[in-house]
Amino acid sequence: MKKVRNTGGQSSSKTAKTTSQSTVARPVPHKVCSSQPSHSLDAKARPPLKSRISSFEANKTSKFPTKQKATKGCTSLENNGRVKSGSTKLPEFDTLYAQIKQYLEIKKSASKSQFDDSEKDVSQSAHFVLFGDVTKPLPKTSKVVRIFTSSTFTDTMLERNMLLEETYPRIKLFCQSRGYDFQVVDMRWGVRDESTDDHMGTELCLKELTQCRDMSTGPFFVTLLSHKYGYCALPREIDASEFEKLLNCAQVEKNTALLKKWYIRDDNSVPPVYVLQSISKILPEFLSPEADKKLAAKSKWWEDNDAMQGALYEAAKKAVGETEAEKYVISVSEKEVKAGLLDVKDANKHCLWFKRNIRGIDKAGSSRLVSRFTECLGPDEKIKKAKMMLNDLKEKKIPKVLSPENICSYDIDWTEKGIDQENTQHKEYLRKMTSDFETHICRLIKAGIEEREQSTFKNNALFEECLQHLRFAHEKSENFHGRGHIMKKVESYLNSDDDAPLVIHGESGSGKTSIMAQTAMMTDSAVQDTVVVIRFIGTTPRSSNINSLLRSICHQIKTVYGDTSVTSEEPKELVLEFQRCLQDLPTKDKELLLLLDSMDQLDTSHQGRQLGWMPSFVPQHVRIIVSTLEDEKYECFPSIKFLYPSSENYIAVEKLPEVDVKSIVDSWLKGKHRTLTESQRDLLLRSFDECPLPLNLKLSFDEACRWTSSATQDSTRLQTTIRDSINRLFFQLERMHGELFVSKTLGYITAAKSGLSEGEIEDILACDDDVLNDVYTYWTPPLRRLPPLLLLRLKADLSEYIVERGADRLTVMYWYHRQFIQAAQDRYCREEQRLHAALADFFSGTWSNGKKKPYKDKSGKMSEADRFVSTQPLMFGSSFNVRKLNNLPYHRIKAGQIEMAKKESLCNFRFMFCKLLATSCSNLLSDYTLSTEKTSDKEICIIRDTLQLSEHALIFDKMQLVPQLIDRLSSEKIADSFLTQLKDYPFSYLLPYHNILMKPGGSLVYSLSGHTKELRAVDMKQDGSTVVSCANRPDNSIKLWDVKNGKLIKSIENVTGIAVKVFFICNDSMILVHFVHKLVAIKETGEVAYTISIPKERTLLCPANKGRVVFLVFQDNTIDWYDARTGKKTDTIKCQEGVHFSETGVAVGSKSLVAATVEPREKFIVFDLMTKKVSLYNVPYPEKVKRRHIIKSLAIMPDERHVIFSIRFDNDIRFLDTATMKEDRCIEGDRKDLTLGQFVLSPDGLELFYQVGQNVCTWNLKEEKFKWTFLHPGVVLGLASTDWKTMVTISNDPILRVWDLTKKMKDVQTNKVKHLAHMYDYGPVSSPRYLLGLAQLFMMGRRMKGEDEDYAVVAIDLATKDVTRKCQMNEKPRLFEVLNDTEVILCSSDRKLKILNIDKMEVTRSFQGKMFQHIPFTGYGYLEIAVLRDRGELVTVTKGRKHFKIYDIGSGMTKSIIKVPSKDDCRLKELTACHDGSVVIAHSTTNQFFILDMDCKSLTVIGESELKCVRLCELVHMTSSGNNALFIANFVQDGPWEFQLHKVREKKVGVRLRDNGYPQSSMHALRAFKFAIPNVRSIEDWGFITSYLDNVIRIWDAEKGTILHRLSGHAVPVTIPPLRKGAKYFITHSRLMEENAIRVWNVKTMECVSSLKLDGNENILVDFCGDLRSLYTLRFSPVNVNYLSLKGLGCDVDIARCRELYKGTGHRMIDLTIPTPHSADDEDPDDDPDEEDEFGED
Repeated sequence: MKKVRNTGGQSSSKTAKTTSQSTVARPVPHKVCSSQPSHSLDAKARPPLKSRISSFEANKTSKFPTKQKATKGCTSLENNGRVKSGSTKLPEFDTLYAQIKQYLEIKKSASKSQFDDSEKDVSQSAHFVLFGDVTKPLPKTSKVVRIFTSSTFTDTMLERNMLLEETYPRIKLFCQSRGYDFQVVDMRWGVRDESTDDHMGTELCLKELTQCRDMSTGPFFVTLLSHKYGYCALPREIDASEFEKLLNCAQVEKNTALLKKWYIRDDNSVPPVYVLQSISKILPEFLSPEADKKLAAKSKWWEDNDAMQGALYEAAKKAVGETEAEKYVISVSEKEVKAGLLDVKDANKHCLWFKRNIRGIDKAGSSRLVSRFTECLGPDEKIKKAKMMLNDLKEKKIPKVLSPENICSYDIDWTEKGIDQENTQHKEYLRKMTSDFETHICRLIKAGIEEREQSTFKNNALFEECLQHLRFAHEKSENFHGRGHIMKKVESYLNSDDDAPLVIHGESGSGKTSIMAQTAMMTDSAVQDTVVVIRFIGTTPRSSNINSLLRSICHQIKTVYGDTSVTSEEPKELVLEFQRCLQDLPTKDKELLLLLDSMDQLDTSHQGRQLGWMPSFVPQHVRIIVSTLEDEKYECFPSIKFLYPSSENYIAVEKLPEVDVKSIVDSWLKGKHRTLTESQRDLLLRSFDECPLPLNLKLSFDEACRWTSSATQDSTRLQTTIRDSINRLFFQLERMHGELFVSKTLGYITAAKSGLSEGEIEDILACDDDVLNDVYTYWTPPLRRLPPLLLLRLKADLSEYIVERGADRLTVMYWYHRQFIQAAQDRYCREEQRLHAALADFFSGTWSNGKKKPYKDKSGKMSEADRFVSTQPLMFGSSFNVRKLNNLPYHRIKAGQIEMAKKESLCNFRFMFCKLLATSCSNLLSDYTLSTEKTSDKEICIIRDTLQLSEHALIFDKMQLVPQLIDRLSSEKIADSFLTQLKDYPFSYLLPYHNILMKPGGSLVYSLSGHTKELRAVDMKQDGSTVVSCANRPDNSIKLWDVKNGKLIKSIENVTGIAVKVFFICNDSMILVHFVHKLVAIKETGEVAYTISIPKERTLLCPANKGRVVFLVFQDNTIDWYDARTGKKTDTIKCQEGVHFSETGVAVGSKSLVAATVEPREKFIVFDLMTKKVSLYNVPYPEKVKRRHIIKSLAIMPDERHVIFSIRFDNDIRFLDTATMKEDRCIEGDRKDLTLGQFVLSPDGLELFYQVGQNVCTWNLKEEKFKWTFLHPGVVLGLASTDWKTMVTISNDPILRVWDLTKKMKDVQTNKVKHLAHMYDYGPVSSPRYLLGLAQLFMMGRRMKGEDEDYAVVAIDLATKDVTRKCQMNEKPRLFEVLNDTEVILCSSDRKLKILNIDKMEVTRSFQGKMFQHIPFTGYGYLEIAVLRDRGELVTVTKGRKHFKIYDIGSGMTKSIIKVPSKDDCRLKELTACHDGSVVIAHSTTNQFFILDMDCKSLTVIGESELKCVRLCELVHMTSSGNNALFIANFVQDGPWEFQLHKVREKKVGVRLRDNGYPQSSMHALRAFKFAIPNVRSIEDWGFITSYLDNVIRIWDAEKGTILHRLSGHAVPVTIPPLRKGAKYFITHSRLMEENAIRVWNVKTMECVSSLKLDGNENILVDFCGDLRSLYTLRFSPVNVNYLSLKGLGCDVDIARCRELYKGTGHRMIDLTIPTPHSADDEDPDDDPDEEDEFGED
């Protein structure tokens, strides 16, 4: 590891201000990496453009961001390769990127960091919805503005049409930009006569108005009331007792007969009513296709209607009084105004009146035209009454409730055309009215949103998810009755301390969901102080797959229990997080109940139905109740029976008892205010007996509810199956609403990915000309759209079977039960591709933005019309159009429109980027997975493979998409067109100069994740289709993989013990797992077949014989023989003297032979299974190998005539004849293969695989030729292949990699520097192109002889990876420090400090005197010197290490010796200097620190007593001026490390750095905190950066010791390279295999500006180049280097064009043993006697 001390000679300077300013949007911090405190952002005064937004024209003119050439127009370069300072232009942000920029910024500023200093808002986490409290009224969650527009039929047609055409689309965009949907309910628009047939119009109007009131945010009611009072509808139902009174009071016998004709008594209503018959029932020709007959029937109806209305009013005045009688003549418009405005609380927040006054209309006379605008035709008394009621409404009632601000008045003149669009005054009125409409509606919307956001739970996604499930529980339990015995069992479980879940199971439609809903409703009385988490799986998108389900559940549990940790998106980590939440968070005072209904509804992704995510037992203070279907095809029930075998916790939902059925029917009838005749009731109960499922009872009951008491027997029929009942319902809907309309509407809903909103259905149907032509058969509305009333009527009839749920931030409609989905698919989705194509057109916006869609009407005439459908951009303002992102590719692919899918989404970078940001990587990948099931398009496949390879990086940071794409695809010609789309990408990112990531489309076909820890072992079935794997603890799972399709088949979870090895045995029917201290055989179902205890933790074993029906265990000097089918030991073979087996050996088996190594692994035995003979072979020692040989690899040839093997440091492949036990063949291996690993032979024995480091190599044994190498991202630890077509490999990471051996390996640059074996120390120079280092040379000849290789000081060209200077040395220098571009400081074995000129390759001078005896190279570098560059001085310690010694670097002379007053046993050790070199601090063997002021040469001593601590760490850190030093100390015995400030100049102890606002995480309890040393760096002169095991990066004020920022973004501890003078950025690097990622942070803003996650598990180091603008990476062994360009921040430099510091290449041998005395050695003032250093030799 590189040194981490602060080297002197660098002055402090504040980072320059960023002056670039953007007016497009606010700054873009990265979502994952949050810093605190976060400052509120004022839209009027936005801060400077920074973070990921480019402040230069980076990549503006290039084809795409290239890796080999300088970006044109980005920066200009001087000779030395530094970036010129000069004027640069901001990129022209297009609309989409500006919106993304704003989204990222708002997302950060709006989200509360989990590391907030302030106290948590308890009211948020304690919200009753999150607690699952079902006793309180539920708030609304729909993010929708739904406006009911009230007007009369005829007088406002022009206004409504203009609103629809121009105003509503703009308001919709206004709402969408704020994350809200906009809907308008206009029951008058497009209404035709047929809609009045069943007299349901008024009821539907008022029902929709109520829904608008309940759903809408802000405004919900607008009236256009003018001069027309409106239509007065006859009541559809009249109470029987009142109707009969009215009949008695009716004066005209004709009218009495008319009422009796049209109104029929229904005694099935409670109380009984008289029901107005449908018009077509009395007048069949009302719906006749013949115009004359239809007109006659229509005239007759209106004649009867007027007569009945007059009769009812006159009779009512006598029977109930004049005031009460007005209900028979009140208009529908007044009813709407009353319900939507007059009876509304805070009407001014929700209601508007656009009041039009037509001057002169009263004098216009009576005509049909005038009657469209005011009442003027008919009886005078009726007209007078209408105008009186209208005047009362306009002049008294509305102004009393509505303020003038909410009343917009307009005065216009009457014309002979009424309202005339061509009239200038009227045209201006229409413009002004629609403009005012938009202004006032948006005003109320904005106010409503602000009010809602203040009162609503801040985490809307979680809150709305919980609320939807609570609401569903309310709905499904509303009419719950019966099942008393089941509910008693449930209550008993809730009050028990059972450690297994309660499982409710039954067939589809048996009522499981209702039982689960009722369970949720009863928890308040059954269990006290309990958090209830309930999910009705499949009813919301977030509950449909296991990842989103677990994430949602974890988030809810952690929120209510106050856990602020971040919930991972990684599937494997989610399972651990879920189980941790159950195990650690619930308490005795706040228990947890988890209800999971319909687990079979989980989709099959990530093996959700296999229940590997369920805990092995239910923790204390937790109860879990689940429900599932019993069918094995859904996987859940068999899985749960295996996990929890106890039958006591299973409740089968059986047939409802007859008494329960009758009780349920009675209760339902009571709730509907209905009853049935005896014969009807008997028919209903008989129907249930034939199909005894609750769902069938519900369907039959809904049908029976429509029966009147006078219904005939033919009209009261019920079906005998659920499917028949559903089909009967569909048939009735088709008959009532039109077959084509119903089939298309329900077909679209069913085919939709996650349901459709009302507005979406209207828009989709508006583009379906088949439906419109059918609807328009006898009538054409003013616009070519579907009249809303038609859809609302259909929705009303489907209300019992459609569930409204959230999807993509909208409220959508979808079927509530699987049976309906299946029935609708069979009936309405036969032309599935056409449905999907229409849905795709809608989500792509094909016919939006005024684009007219051609159509052919019924007569065959061609025309085109604007359909006024919603626009579909990728973003609405700063909100993503998630509906488009999730649905467009799905429907294009399903429609078979692959080319369109490529253009719009799959090969569209902007779409891809938006979807990734808006959803998740798995969501994005699902589109490509779906598409490759339909096509083998090469471009789609290559992008899919790239995303699969990059998935781990995109989960870590979505903003890595561009560098991942460029690095992996830059060499793919097929991707050139796709990559050109990246040319205007404006956000910053890290891009490697040399390819560093795995490439798609090669032999690596899958990187399978599922394990949570690094893999330990793997095995493959003989047919090559299935692989079994195990991993390190705590991942106690055995996983089976389908490697042909890249899928996890099964995860056998909760297996106790640490798995070491896995084998398929018994003809691949079982898995033998070697756990610590035991062997366990497991069937593929997860059932344990047998267990064998072993005395040691591990043992050597291998399966053998044909089909692997036996396995052998090697212990000490015996071989135990086991029958693999039963696990019984059948024999024990004792081996000869000298044979001793070790658990670390190698053993392989075949049909009749077994070979196993013998300690000390210089020999092995061959065991014949037939004769049970043991033969020992002692490997002869080859002369060329001088080191101890160890047998690393063994394999038995298929013909069993030879055992092949290899030994360490001899990479030959050697053949042992099993008959003679003599070697008879040897293939000389590749010289680079230092240690061969596991051998894998092809079935025919002609080819051999073996692992070497990161390579899997292949040999053709017949031709004795090396074939090829598969380069692995990390060191290969295991491999398996049986069919020689598929290979799997494992490394020390959690990824199982699958390789297609029939494909060619893609060329991947290893970035390896030739001829270098190991890098010991290194340092950058001023040019970013070069890196200097001290390296060990790769000299194979010497290594084979056991000799040490030479060392060299080298200069590496990062652009070419060539060694341009190699100063080869015959000994390893004892010290290495880069002084400048051409000089390094060395110390030779004669203890002389020397200056080596790297360019000239010669020692140019030495220093006076000698260094001390032993200079240790620690994990932090060489710490016994401090180079003060600005002062031209070098500080070290004297020969005896008791005092400071100061050199002048230029002359090498000793300037002074600073005596340290100390005890004799005190020796100085590590030296640290501040940036400007004014202070040097040395640690000592007495654990004291000596602070040397270089200006006045004064000393200060700091120790445990001065800091009042019990222990001091040997490291200390200083600010650039040396004013403040930060010590690391223990203040409590065995306590964690803490930070202590010391004021160096003031010579006093400062404050202790404490993060009091940060909640103590569970990590603080780990013992590691006592030993792990925190990582500390200084930032200029004002602060410190620290990191520790809790993965939080903290920024401290160096003066006050206060916390300034907490930075998140890493999941594992990080290292932080030192910050140098003038650095604008700093690096955090997580080198652990779980992450292996780099982040770059802005020093000024503390925002993450870019990141890069690497493949595999390479342990590399990363730091800034000498220009402080770009980065380099270095792997020490073998030596690999790379250059990372920080794109988009003005730091982009093409290193290939940088000035060459070292011309050409040079190589010279330098003998460091030759004395290089200094002229003044004899005068060296260092008289400190030598003393043996306790470090010893390096």
